[in-house]
Amino acid sequence: MHPRLAAAGAIAALTLGLAAPAHAADEAPLLHYSFDAAPPDGATIADESGNGNDGLLRQTGATFADGVLSLPGGSSASGAAYVEIPTADLVGRRDLTVSAWIADRSGPANVAAAFIGAPVASGASFSDGYWLLNPANPSGYVKSVVTNAENAAAPWTTETGAGATATPTAGLRTPAGAALYTTVIDGTNGKLTLYVNGVEAAEHAIGRDVADFGANLVAYLGRSTYKDAYFAGDFDDLAVYGTALDAEAAQALYSDGALDRAVGSVALQPTATADFPLPTSSYGATISWASSDGAITVEGGTATVARPSPGSGDAVVTLTATFTAAGESRTRTYTVTVPEDLTDAEKADADLAAVAIPGADDVRTNLTVPTTGANGSAIEWTVPSGAPVALREGTADGTLTLVVDRPAAGADPVPVVVTATARIGDAVRTRDVALALQPLPAADADEEAYVWAFFTGEGAGAERVSLAASRGNDALSWNTLNDGEPLFTSTQGTEGLRDPFIIRSAEGDRFYMLATDLKVDGLAGGFDTAQRSGSLFIEVWESNDLVNWSEQRHVKVSGDYAGNTWAPEAYWDEELDTYVVYWASNLYDTTDPADRTAVTYNRMMYATTDDFTTFSEARPWVDVQRGTGRGTIDATIAQVDDTYYRFIKDEASMTIRQERSDDLLSTVTGALPGATGPADEWTLVKDQVATGLPNGEPGGAFTQGEGPSVFPANAGDVNGYEWYLFIDQPSYHGGPDHYIPFATTDIADGDAWEPVGATLRDRLPENADGGKPRHGTVVPVTRAEYEAVLAAFAPDLAVADAAPIAVTTRAGTAPVLPGAHLTKADGSVQDVAVDWDAVDAAQYARPGTFTVAGVAQDDSRAPVTAHVTVTAPLQLTASVRCLAGKATVVVTAANLGSTTVDIALSSGFGAKTLTAIAPGAAASAAFTTRQAAVAAGTVTAAAGGAVLDTAYPATDCG
Repeated sequence: MHPRLAAAGAIAALTLGLAAPAHAADEAPLLHYSFDAAPPDGATIADESGNGNDGLLRQTGATFADGVLSLPGGSSASGAAYVEIPTADLVGRRDLTVSAWIADRSGPANVAAAFIGAPVASGASFSDGYWLLNPANPSGYVKSVVTNAENAAAPWTTETGAGATATPTAGLRTPAGAALYTTVIDGTNGKLTLYVNGVEAAEHAIGRDVADFGANLVAYLGRSTYKDAYFAGDFDDLAVYGTALDAEAAQALYSDGALDRAVGSVALQPTATADFPLPTSSYGATISWASSDGAITVEGGTATVARPSPGSGDAVVTLTATFTAAGESRTRTYTVTVPEDLTDAEKADADLAAVAIPGADDVRTNLTVPTTGANGSAIEWTVPSGAPVALREGTADGTLTLVVDRPAAGADPVPVVVTATARIGDAVRTRDVALALQPLPAADADEEAYVWAFFTGEGAGAERVSLAASRGNDALSWNTLNDGEPLFTSTQGTEGLRDPFIIRSAEGDRFYMLATDLKVDGLAGGFDTAQRSGSLFIEVWESNDLVNWSEQRHVKVSGDYAGNTWAPEAYWDEELDTYVVYWASNLYDTTDPADRTAVTYNRMMYATTDDFTTFSEARPWVDVQRGTGRGTIDATIAQVDDTYYRFIKDEASMTIRQERSDDLLSTVTGALPGATGPADEWTLVKDQVATGLPNGEPGGAFTQGEGPSVFPANAGDVNGYEWYLFIDQPSYHGGPDHYIPFATTDIADGDAWEPVGATLRDRLPENADGGKPRHGTVVPVTRAEYEAVLAAFAPDLAVADAAPIAVTTRAGTAPVLPGAHLTKADGSVQDVAVDWDAVDAAQYARPGTFTVAGVAQDDSRAPVTAHVTVTAPLQLTASVRCLAGKATVVVTAANLGSTTVDIALSSGFGAKTLTAIAPGAAASAAFTTRQAAVAAGTVTAAAGGAVLDTAYPATDCG
């Protein structure tokens, strides 16, 4: 009984068998689990042998359905389900046969579907004697072994049997789907024999058996005593016999159940409008097919559908399947209806109805539109004469690009109606699509802060995407957002997210986030499996404000010959007027992951896109093998004038290379570039960037790393650098499992990177589970964008209001600037110090007003302003008197301050000093002009750094 297996969208599906196998051998089993029903108590799996050897389901995640036990698999720390088997009837057995129908979902990996062995001794890490069954060892071969000698330190080195550690390709390649795995341990005659689907796969001489493993055995389904991942797969019946069954009995175990299971496993959908696959094997049985009608023709495992012409009626087709196993055959018939074809008009209508332009009401970038429909229509596009929209060839086959010319900043949105025309045969249909072209953003907003997207590794809370925000304009000091909880969780593909990358659109007012579709936690075979049978997709979101994000888009960018799609990033290519998206993939010579026996090596691939929805065909960008299973991954790009700088991980040394080129899409093949070459090709700037520099950890050094992220420093960044390069240093590269920062004022000099990890180390964001930023990206943002992010994800940090700051000072006295009283977005208040700009003494030398800018020392580094009023410290009057026909200027100065001062007076007729004028006192001075008439003028008084002017009128004493 094996779970239904089906490709998405396939008509044919393998369904579940319904009958437990009959046992051909005369020997009754010691234990027998049929898994036909879920345990009533949720834990106890009934032994149907009558011997009372009930199994016990441990941990979580197991399911029972249609007579199958399904184990989820997971890392050794994941708490995944397994079955504990009682061993009293196994102790001392020289001869033993274990037979189970198993469907492997772990893939090639070091896991155990079944295990019998000694317990782990005190101080040891694993059993020193055991039998272990693994349907797919790391080389993709069935493994069934016993430890044939004692070696407590390394028992795996003594394994004997099919697929053993020392001979991993000895025996049989793992069969597809569910199979009956029967292992006969014949200690009496010193033989270990493996049968797969009743056929002998391997036989080995052995000198040890279960009796040699001691009196305190442990036995499991789904795990061993190694700290390997738990097994992921399905069990349909398990029987253990206390004797060594012979070949005839082993074949009978298979033949008695194979045809029942195979026949019960196949179901076809009742209606077909397109070609569909047919299963050609199941449970080891072969399946051949015949069709009763030309509406469906069968060749091998493909059913080709030819729909009847319109008006001729539906075709009802009988498909006959012949199942053959162990020399026996059965037939079953299936009825499939093929509906009559659509008329040309119906096809055109359907193809037009399917046309969709996401975000048509909020157009901020170029758009991709189709030129062919699913039903075969040719779709043409027209735009109104004079409209700010043009047509050009699309980035992908079967598409066009609508090139939009957005209105100027501050203008109203511009409506444009484009027309799609579908043609097929004599049918012509049209449809108008309304677009709203949004105005360009204002160009005067400077970046004043940063937002960081990252993931934190594997395990609880990880393989999701978190955001952090800097403490103002400081790339080396960060705030944790959303109470340390990730903000993005995948609901598609592998349901894991890694390596997030955010790019600001070329126009400036939209953000796109890309992420790797990869969940390593619980993945049997880990990164090996992920590179052979991993995702061909990337995950995409978009946002206008970094707060409100679109629904997740699961977009295929890799070809079918790829094994993985890792660490996508993007860059705007001005010359091409489109985005270039690049990532790492292993490539293979087969599209079937089951036929890929080993990892090849990662190439950097690229595609182009206008809208992060439709992508061109993937092409190699860097294709250099750097050793067995090693290539290049994790590229990131910076641009200075016409020069691109690329930082990329070289898997030969597990370090970062810095390269440069004037042509972003120049390709590299065969060997990595050297330090010389044409400007339009990639050349080496620095190998092993930052290797050997301090990593900021006590006594630590940066040795190896991955996931580089390069970004420009904002103008006014408090650290004074022009570029930052963050490099992920996980524990397997000798690091602390988070980013290590480096900075420079000269990105062209690969030796100029300075270590700044000691500064960042204690200012990193940290998730609630303790995870810190790993492979991600930092994007500079405006103050408005930054405040919006804080308001949404950390309202206790976002500043909603700053109380007015008013300061009064006497002229000549430096103002005393206070702290700030802030009201946060959550309603809380905070009094904080302020880092004020320096105030020039000339600003407060004379009475008047001026403003001072400062940065509040809260976690958001809110900008604040103080309004300073400068008052006069003196009271000053001037008049003109006529004495003997001559004008005399008389000045009276009063000290309004609190300390005794000397008052220096100056005029066009000389200078005088009033000395030691006490607080509240006044004194006068007269300036003789010796003139009968004087024009209006000014007398200046200076005291204690303050300066004050007073005027006197024009006077004629003649």
